[in-house]
Amino acid sequence: MKFHIEPDEEIIDINLPSMVDMTFLLLIYFIVTFQNIVEESELKVAIPVDAQVVQQQQVATPEEVVIDVFPSGEIMWNGQSTDAVDSAGMPELKSVLHELKQAYPDQAVVIRGQRDTQHKRVVAVLNACNFAAIDNISFPADASVFED
Repeated sequence: MKFHIEPDEEIIDINLPSMVDMTFLLLIYFIVTFQNIVEESELKVAIPVDAQVVQQQQVATPEEVVIDVFPSGEIMWNGQSTDAVDSAGMPELKSVLHELKQAYPDQAVVIRGQRDTQHKRVVAVLNACNFAAIDNISFPADASVFED
């Protein structure tokens, strides 16, 4: 006698190819992510500790460095006369600005001139600032700051 049993439930077919595809995609994702983590861990970064921070000294920068250019050709640095009137190279001003840049790397310089000041003298001061690698230079917008 042959029994024929009919299933009460419908057989659910599992789609294995799409499951295998998802497994491979997850595997690739984790392999790529792990390689990025390894590369970031190989970076050699030294984070300073408290003892190193205490040793660093903060140098107070002077408020403003003003270079006055007069119509006569005279150049004054914070009220002190520098270089001769006829010196085109301005060695004294260059050395002062170079020392200033070494002591205060972010120091700003203000160049003030009068209406009758020769442009070549202002350009010579700009060249001295360029020699000292000072790039924070400004000119006053208000003409009343520099009276005769």
